Amino acid sequence: MPPATPSRERHHQPEVVQTPKTQARPVTEWTVPTLAKQLATFNQQVRKDHAQLVAHAIESARCREWRTQHGLDLFRELRTHPNPEIKGKQIKIKFKQHNKNKKEQKDVRYNVRCVKTNKPAVPAYRFHHVEIKKNVLMPNTMLTFVPHLRDLEGSEEAKYNLWLKELEDIDLKSGFKPMNRDEKFVAIIQGERAATLSLYLDMWLKELNIPSCNKSTLIRYMASHASDDAITPQQKTDIIKSHSQGHAMTPEEHRAAELFTAAFQLAFKENQPQQKQIELRKVLFLDESVDSVMDNKPAAKEVSIVQQDNEDEVVESNLATYCILGCLICFSHSCDHGEYDIKNWKRTFSLSSCAPLSDILRRKRIAAAGINTIADVPCRRRCYRLKIPPDPTAVANPWTDDERMLLRTLYFTTDFSKTKMDPICLATEFLNRNCDEVYAEFQSLNIGIPGPELLTEPPRPRNISWYDRKRKMLIGDWQEHTITHEHQRRELLEPCSHDGPCAPKICSCVDAGVLCERFCGCTEANCAYKFTGCACHSLGKTCLPKQKDRPCICVQLNRECDPQLCGSCGAFERADPANAEDDVLHSTGCQNCDLQRGRHKALLLGQSQLEGVGYGLFTAEDIAQDEFIVEYVGELITHDEGVRREARRGDVFDETSNISYVFTLLENEGIWVDAAIYGNLSRYINHASEHDTRGCNITPRILYVNGEFRIKFTALRDIKAGEELFFNYGENFPNLTKKLLDNKSGDKPEGPRKVGRPKRAETGDRVARKAPKIEHKKAGRPKSKKKRTAATAATVTTTTTTTVTAARKRHTVIDSEEEEYHPPGADTASSTAAHANAEEGELLGSKRLRKTTRSQRAKEPETPAVKTPGSEEPKPRGKRGGARPGSGRPRKHPRVIPRPNKEPSLPAQAAQPAESSQESQLDANTSASAPMQTPTPAPSTPKQSRTGRGEGPQEVVEIEDSEDQDVVTMSRTSRNRRLPAKFREEA
Repeated sequence: MPPATPSRERHHQPEVVQTPKTQARPVTEWTVPTLAKQLATFNQQVRKDHAQLVAHAIESARCREWRTQHGLDLFRELRTHPNPEIKGKQIKIKFKQHNKNKKEQKDVRYNVRCVKTNKPAVPAYRFHHVEIKKNVLMPNTMLTFVPHLRDLEGSEEAKYNLWLKELEDIDLKSGFKPMNRDEKFVAIIQGERAATLSLYLDMWLKELNIPSCNKSTLIRYMASHASDDAITPQQKTDIIKSHSQGHAMTPEEHRAAELFTAAFQLAFKENQPQQKQIELRKVLFLDESVDSVMDNKPAAKEVSIVQQDNEDEVVESNLATYCILGCLICFSHSCDHGEYDIKNWKRTFSLSSCAPLSDILRRKRIAAAGINTIADVPCRRRCYRLKIPPDPTAVANPWTDDERMLLRTLYFTTDFSKTKMDPICLATEFLNRNCDEVYAEFQSLNIGIPGPELLTEPPRPRNISWYDRKRKMLIGDWQEHTITHEHQRRELLEPCSHDGPCAPKICSCVDAGVLCERFCGCTEANCAYKFTGCACHSLGKTCLPKQKDRPCICVQLNRECDPQLCGSCGAFERADPANAEDDVLHSTGCQNCDLQRGRHKALLLGQSQLEGVGYGLFTAEDIAQDEFIVEYVGELITHDEGVRREARRGDVFDETSNISYVFTLLENEGIWVDAAIYGNLSRYINHASEHDTRGCNITPRILYVNGEFRIKFTALRDIKAGEELFFNYGENFPNLTKKLLDNKSGDKPEGPRKVGRPKRAETGDRVARKAPKIEHKKAGRPKSKKKRTAATAATVTTTTTTTVTAARKRHTVIDSEEEEYHPPGADTASSTAAHANAEEGELLGSKRLRKTTRSQRAKEPETPAVKTPGSEEPKPRGKRGGARPGSGRPRKHPRVIPRPNKEPSLPAQAAQPAESSQESQLDANTSASAPMQTPTPAPSTPKQSRTGRGEGPQEVVEIEDSEDQDVVTMSRTSRNRRLPAKFREEA
């Protein structure tokens, strides 16, 4: 219930007598005891006001009219009296009554009357989602309520309370200050009382009439005497400055504030129960002036009133709020684009994150020197260029300072922009004035744009060897020089903003191994790394995954075509929401803007074919191979927040629980998508491994779309209407929650290992899972390789079974799960280097078994039961991109980790038993090729980071698909994640 409002009744002092002749209230000599007694009297009036508010709320309440259902009452024979116990035929209800001194409880049993229906039961589900269309950015949050799993037995309460204590410890180690249930109860009551007293404080001060004591005096006294833990020195200065009114606190004000603070302490804190103890500081913190200072998140800047000499700085000061809050992606305020930094403050992707507005205006003037960017078409509101005589009957409205500042700002920002409109005519529309009137005011202000600086034009940079920004194409071995297309390895960088052309050790984008985007301050003329879109033609279908002529550079870089950059392919018209339903338009031209179009296939929710999983997602229309199906959307959260959410949703009484809605979006940045509460129908797509008889029929891809990363599902094969959709969750599924919480030290109990099963390395030796594809036999392959079919099939069975059921061995390093909120930067590299020797011996064994399995899978005869009537043979398809729930997909390209040089691990190869002549031959080939594939050091390119883990990755990748982008694996209990580049200095 909201706090009661102050009563209008005046509180009179019993010893003060007022007469009609005396209007001023006499000053009372207050002491701390008498003032505390009067405050206690005021507190009694607060209780009366609250009682009146409650009585009014009850009297004004009206009974809600419920829709009545007539029929058989199924509960008419339910009685409150207890029944004798009959095992298996009764329901037991436990009643608990919590008193101050003891807890009373009793068990009551009722007879059950079974009701049978011919209708199928609704599939079980745990979370009811809220439908959203795009990802929603969410901050890090602590546990705000106690999770409810089910009714607990008496023997389960201890385990349940221990689980709640573990959740509180997770929040504590993540940088929060969690409270237990009793502390939270007290904090809520104290907060409500402080909010109530804040409504009465001004009236009480007026009634008491203490000399030199008002609310501003109390706030200044509170700020000057508060500890540095409660208020920072800068906040103290801002609070005192905002309430000083140009003078320091006098001795009289200091004594009055000290008197009232001591009396308030005596009346509302001392000799009071814990939940009723209130400090004056908490009441004063609720004042708007104090709250605005305490909430020091970046929101807006103060506009400087002092006239500055530099016009660009004047404009930047006036547009400070827009520069901070205006989003460069959607051009709106308070949107879901941006990120939360290590202090859990939101950072918008705005102009302030790129460069100062004054620098941007200066560069635009230099770039537009000698070019006329203003249209010659006059406006319709008495345009000044028509030189119409003034109207003598017109009444001139006076100009305000805000209008003059708006005119000045529009003139400086519009003159060299893409608006192509006269600044005076544009200001006419904003100010709702005649154009000649605006021009007359403009001349009176003597506004002049500074001329462009006379700078020596630097030589235009030449194209780099692997990218041509003019022809808009990638050249040769471009994958060796950039990670622009490997989103899992990228870092979220601020757009570059520097003088001169982009080059190594000058541009942050070049140093990170990515291309400069359209948000960067560089231009095509002075940057050889500037991404300029694709040059595909708009005749027929273009920008396809497998284009016959020159491939689309956007498809190669795992991104959708940008309407502002890709002008020739037709992406601008097809990304327009107004044309989303125009099938004729989308049948030609750019086919690489599905997410921007936002039209997914017709999908239906139903009971899954899998047993015990509840709902599944089915298609209501035929879907061709490679067609867009749906986007996976949810809450954008950090890695740390995702681990805590998975821990809260885990069933402590059921370790086999495998519910997970978490999808890794950017592994290197630790950004996940959580669709448990906010999402769409894609959250109901179930898991199927590549060895399942149903098989995966769709696959996810991570694409870069106009400044944001999104997950797109496409069809792996032709899908008929009525089929259920499946995709491979990854090797960490099922039971992700248990893998997060099992053993706080980082160790995990090893399950029984089957004979001949090699150890699996954590990173760098596996290829991302995908649906099975048909591999055509090559002519001239030796027939001797067809032997040992049964042995290989047994190996496949062993690998498939143990991948899901056997416990995954982890490193023995002590690595807490909840340390990411304040990560120590270099811990990841040091801990990984310590285990490099142990991992190196496992690489070749795991690769050898995987290669044998894949080669045999291509030779195995197809099972007739897999094919359905009318179904066609799946087409061979390579996969680009990819994502997975949590951290379940393997990581192919590890981070660059310093480690000592060593010889190839021959004992590890010898330890693998040779099951047949074919496996021995594969082992020999792997061992022979390993020394030949050691990468040559190349410090200037990012290639070293992809080939620096182990030997012989080229042969294994060639079997799968050399053009695929593989998704990396992140251990979900590894909390020492490296900070993003822009936060390392802050941490």
